[in-house]
Amino acid sequence: MTTKPTPLPRRIVAVTWKDITARADWVGELEQVLEECEPILCVTVGWILKEDEEVMVLADSATKDRTFGGVTAIPKSVVVEIIDLRRESAHDFLKKSTLKEFIRKRKKK
Repeated sequence: MTTKPTPLPRRIVAVTWKDITARADWVGELEQVLEECEPILCVTVGWILKEDEEVMVLADSATKDRTFGGVTAIPKSVVVEIIDLRRESAHDFLKKSTLKEFIRKRKKK
């Protein structure tokens, strides 16, 4: 009996989220500490591998053999914004003729 492969992620997003900042050195008095130590905004772009109430897991790289790299788990509690970029599986994206054309042109140079 042949098993069906797990469906590939289809949603590519840009997620803006707040990251923790820290200072190991002596910063100064309270006012200076409060000015310099604030969360920083980050943006991660990738295919959603998993999403539930607590976490969003993204991969920024994919291969034709269904492997993923650049995987980031972002707690939902720090997410500021999610922007949908495309609804296309990584595999479909990699099969596109535009990508093949780009590679072919690069090889000619």
